[in-house]
Amino acid sequence: MPQILAFPYPRRYNSLRLLGYGYDSIFQLCAITLVSDLRRPLFADVSLAKGILTSLLSDQTLKYMRVRAFTLMPDHLHLLAGVRLPESDLPTLLGGFKSYTTQLYWKRGREVMESLKIYLPSELVEKTDPNDAKQLLAAVMEWRATLRPERLN
Repeated sequence: MPQILAFPYPRRYNSLRLLGYGYDSIFQLCAITLVSDLRRPLFADVSLAKGILTSLLSDQTLKYMRVRAFTLMPDHLHLLAGVRLPESDLPTLLGGFKSYTTQLYWKRGREVMESLKIYLPSELVEKTDPNDAKQLLAAVMEWRATLRPERLN
């Protein structure tokens, strides 16, 4: 009798996709979370994070995908996105994006092994002045909010 090898990870028998939802509709947006393998903080490396955001906001990606909002965290990416063209579907676009960013990860991994240097945000981010933060909070409370990104050296 042949030995049956057990699959090393638990299998998902139910789909995370909503039944009847139009993933190819140009009128709908989806809240999407893409998580790194084992929730490792891969995107804490500023060089990799910049590469991923550059590819997300590239003309090539935005030609097919509507990205309304995003947040890149150390171990995951949140997106509010949809398709631009009715012949596209979101799972296929996201699959292509994930495939490309995996290539970026492997390329960055080789760079890290050669240089032995990882660029962490704590080394590169200049924190906002506390007085600026107070002014921003006042603007938010008065419903005239403006965003001020942190500066990267």
